[in-house]
Amino acid sequence: MSNYDIEAVEHGADTSGGRAPDELTEREIQELVARCPEQQRWAFEGWLRGVRQLDGDPIVSLG
Repeated sequence: MSNYDIEAVEHGADTSGGRAPDELTEREIQELVARCPEQQRWAFEGWLRGVRQLDGDPIVSLG
């Protein structure tokens, strides 16, 4: 790993604003949903929020 790679990782962590790297903001979710075809938006938004599979089925925890 070069110094450039290390710097990129360090700077990437700084820009996250204290949130997990894979966590989307409400604005990011809305922007992505707006790009989705209207018929699939409800399932896609649920998938982005972690409450639905992409086929529209609810995610059920087995816990």
